[in-house]
Amino acid sequence: MPHVQGHSVRLAALFALALVVLFGSFGRAETRAAVGCAWLGESDQRDVNIGAPDLDAYYVENVLRPDPNTEVTIHGRFPHARYFSFHVYDAQGDVVGSIYDQQITADRGSVNPYRGRATWSAGDDYTVRVAFIAAPAKPAPNTLYVDPAKAGAAAPLVYRIYVPRHASDPSGDVGYPEVVTSRGGQTALDQGGCVTSPPPFGSLLWREEAALDYPSGLPAATNASATKIPTWTRAYGSKLGNEQNAYLGAILSRQYGDLVVVHTRAPSFPNTLRGARPYAKAQLRYWSFCTYDDQGEAGFGCAADYAAGARRGWLTYVVSDPGQRPSNATTANGVAWVPWGATQSAIQLVYRNMLPAKSFRYAAQRIQPGQSAKTVMGPYYPQAVYCSKGTFERGGWKACFRSAG
Repeated sequence: MPHVQGHSVRLAALFALALVVLFGSFGRAETRAAVGCAWLGESDQRDVNIGAPDLDAYYVENVLRPDPNTEVTIHGRFPHARYFSFHVYDAQGDVVGSIYDQQITADRGSVNPYRGRATWSAGDDYTVRVAFIAAPAKPAPNTLYVDPAKAGAAAPLVYRIYVPRHASDPSGDVGYPEVVTSRGGQTALDQGGCVTSPPPFGSLLWREEAALDYPSGLPAATNASATKIPTWTRAYGSKLGNEQNAYLGAILSRQYGDLVVVHTRAPSFPNTLRGARPYAKAQLRYWSFCTYDDQGEAGFGCAADYAAGARRGWLTYVVSDPGQRPSNATTANGVAWVPWGATQSAIQLVYRNMLPAKSFRYAAQRIQPGQSAKTVMGPYYPQAVYCSKGTFERGGWKACFRSAG
């Protein structure tokens, strides 16, 4: 969930609601067990859609109360998915700590399928401990450390799943984990795991904007951050960001055109939807391009690696309103399309890079403060230009780059 610009009150409101739902009866719950479902809502385009979610991934939230006298234990099953993780944030959305799939040792009698070929019948259970202390020099296995001095009174816990085996089951076919809070070795609160997805909140507004065209003839707002040739910069300290991701962001403005073309080398990835294992040799575990509102918070659309239609190691994206989409901007023609969003103001186009292989020196993670993204990423830097629908239909991405000079 990158948050390249700004920070919205909608995010604070969501976590305030989570506190009421999840902890409104915490004191009374100390003498009983199994209190409902541990997870609140789901932040993607179907539901809340705030905090700049990747719309090909799934997020559910809990809220922890960092207390050195308590301990939280998460019991779950390894999902059938490309990736999963647990992240804890402070009230401002900054990461306090995280742990992801390959870092988790399976319970006795089970196997972690993210570390090597697994026999699922052998078991797929894991246990993660959340300790409310500063991380020691030698962290304990399967432990996510949350320093109360940094986390504050309430710390959002986000469970992420990328590319589940079946889109109809975002949990990865295993349900959602149980979250147990203990005090002095005794259970204080047992929030049960969920079999089905938590109830949605609704995000009809963003889906409608993604499906609409900006009315022709109306003026476009200018934006000082936008440039005639879109420029990519790495985001640092992204709000609600994923520590396993690095984010490149470009500001797009209608003052320069209503259609943008992106062309670059395509990093290799494990296509788990076609049977590849998450740990298979690849340059990146996952990548995607997504469009967001001018606050970099609500998503209009995404096209992930497996849906990009890359050809011969190269990929092309078109960003436009539906009515400006070229007829040849289809995956059958090796082109991925993402909606601009029917907004007058500028939008953000974000390129995610997840868990690069040590040998992949062109990943966005390699960009250090002050360095040029283009210089570091080389052929994997996403070149972008403004174009017209007619130019793209006549000659594809090459014609657009020629016309841009």
